[in-house]
Amino acid sequence: MRLLNSVVVRAAVAGGLMAVILAGALVLGWKILPKNSQGVRNDVFGLGVLTKQATPEAAEAIRQIDQWLKQLAEVQGVTPELTNIAAHTLLTLGRGEDAAHLWQECLKKDPKYLPALCGLGEYFASRGEHEHALKYFRSAHEIEPGEPAHAVRIAQELLAQGRLDEVITLLLPVVEQASHDVAVLAILGQAYVQKKSYQEAIRLLERAVFLAPGFTNAYFGLGQATAALGEKELAAEYLQAFQTLKKRDEEAHRELLRTKDDLRDTRRRLAELYTRVATAFLGAGDPETAEGILSKARELCPESGPALELLAWLYHRQGRRTECLEILRILAQQRDYLPGQLLCGTLFCDMKLYAEGEEAFRRAIELAPHQPSPYAALASLYLRWGEKLSEARKMALKAVDLDPSAENFELLAAACTACGDTTGAISARHLARLAGGIFPPGDSQKTFP
Repeated sequence: MRLLNSVVVRAAVAGGLMAVILAGALVLGWKILPKNSQGVRNDVFGLGVLTKQATPEAAEAIRQIDQWLKQLAEVQGVTPELTNIAAHTLLTLGRGEDAAHLWQECLKKDPKYLPALCGLGEYFASRGEHEHALKYFRSAHEIEPGEPAHAVRIAQELLAQGRLDEVITLLLPVVEQASHDVAVLAILGQAYVQKKSYQEAIRLLERAVFLAPGFTNAYFGLGQATAALGEKELAAEYLQAFQTLKKRDEEAHRELLRTKDDLRDTRRRLAELYTRVATAFLGAGDPETAEGILSKARELCPESGPALELLAWLYHRQGRRTECLEILRILAQQRDYLPGQLLCGTLFCDMKLYAEGEEAFRRAIELAPHQPSPYAALASLYLRWGEKLSEARKMALKAVDLDPSAENFELLAAACTACGDTTGAISARHLARLAGGIFPPGDSQKTFP
C-alpha cells in the first residue's frame, strides 16, 4: 500500500461501475488503428494474471485496458509509455514485483525514462532496500536536476540511514532554488536538528511552518531545537502545537479508516488508469477514442477528477464550449481537489468567465495557501479582466514572497504598471533580472511599499 500511494500520481473520487458496457472494444464503435507488420503478442503487457485474481467487474476493466494498450502498440510498438500504464495497472491490484519488472523493461528501451526510474525507486524504498532506491532516485535527479521532488526522495532515503552530511550537501543548493518547497525545508531542517545545528534548523523549519502552518512534523523539530537552545517557553509552544496537530492527524486517519471502501477505491484507481490510456490515445492523434475512454472512466467513477480534467481540456481544445462548461461546473464542485480548481480557473478565464475563474482560484488558494501558483494565477486573471487591479498587485506580491522567481517578479511588474505604480514596476523588473536567491518572508512587501 505504501508503494501504491507513492507511485500513483493522483487519486480521483469514487463512483459506480457499469461492467456490462465495458465488454469488448470492437462493440464500442471506436476507430481501429492499423496494425504494424509484426503484430503484438497476447501477453505483451502481462495483465492476464490480474484478470484471474480480480473481482469480475475489475477483471473486465483490466481486460479492456489490456485491449486498448495492444491497440496502441500495434501502431506505435510497445513503447515505455504504454508499458508504464501496464505497470501502474499491475500496481493498482497489488502486483508491485510485476510492475517493477515492466519498469525494468522500460529502461531497456529508454534508460532515461523518468516514470520508470521513479517507480523503481519507490518499489525498492517500500521494501526497505535503500541503496537500490537511491540508485534510481539519483538517476532521476541527474536527468531532471531542477525538480525538487527527486532530491527530496534521495534525502529521505539518506535521512533514514542517518547520513546527515549527505542530506545537507544535497539539499543546500536545492533550497536556494526552491525556497518555497516545504518538503525540502523540512527535511533539511530535520537534518540540522539531528546535527545539533539548531539555529540553522530553526531558520528552515520556521520558513516551513510559515508556508504550511498545518505541517505537523516541523513543529516537533522546532520544539527540539528551541529546547536545546534553552528557549523553554517557545519550545513548549511549538511542542503544544505539535501535539494539537498530531491529534488532528490521528482523528483524520481514524475517520479515513472508518469510511474506507475498498471497492470504491479500486474503481477510482481503475478510472485513473483509463485516463492514462485516454492520454495515450490523444498523444497518438486519436481524440475520438480518447473521449470514449474518458466516458467509460466516468461510468466507472462518475466524479473522477483526472478524467473530468482531461475531458474538459479536450472539449476546450475542440471548441465545444457548452460541453466544456458542463464538465467544468461538475469539476468545480470538487472543492477539495486542487488540480481541478486550478484547471477550472484557467479555462473559465480563457472563456472570459472571470467571476467563476476567480472563485476557482480562490478555492485553490484555500487548499494550498503555501503554494505560489494559485496567487500568480489569480493575479493574471485580474490583469486579463481589467478589474480589481489592486488585488492583482496584492496576489502578485504574495506569489513573489512564496517564490521570488523571475516569472513572478515580471507578473508583479505588470500588476504595478496596471495600478499606475511606475516605481514599483521598475523595481520588479530589476529584481526579475536578479532573481535566484532566497528572499526571507515579508521582504518583498518591504521592497514595494
